Amino acid sequence: MNTSSNLCSYNSTSCYFIDINGSCLSDNMVLDLILKYVLPTYYEWICIILYVIVFIVGTIGNLLVIIVIQRNRSMRLNIDYIVSYFYNLFSFSRTVTNMFIMNLAAADLLVLVFCLPATVVQDVTKTWFFGLILCKFVNYIQVISFLLLSFIISRIE
Repeated sequence: MNTSSNLCSYNSTSCYFIDINGSCLSDNMVLDLILKYVLPTYYEWICIILYVIVFIVGTIGNLLVIIVIQRNRSMRLNIDYIVSYFYNLFSFSRTVTNMFIMNLAAADLLVLVFCLPATVVQDVTKTWFFGLILCKFVNYIQVISFLLLSFIISRIE
């Protein structure tokens, strides 16, 4: 007795998806099940919108911090400030603080660009679509960014 004919009502060569009852699922039925699982709910749309707002505001804000510190010569750490440390004591400490703030903005930008979009997709679809290499890379960047942010904050305080 052929077990494949008992399981599928279709020809065994055309049956690619079988449910738990042993019945063949058509391509349209499988597509409906995938869309039902993957499409965001109302709550998830709210989360997506909030994530997008955080991404845009955070990216623009951190880029502006980096640009302002790099463009203003008085905000950068320069050898002239070290030489004239006794002459202008407060400008040296101000530039060191600005370097810490710029590093904090760069680490935050790293999190926003590499980790936030992948986290949104994973939270909404409850699966990982990006492959093994990107899975390892995003997790690595998340850990490095967290450690970098923690180190910078501890050095500022």
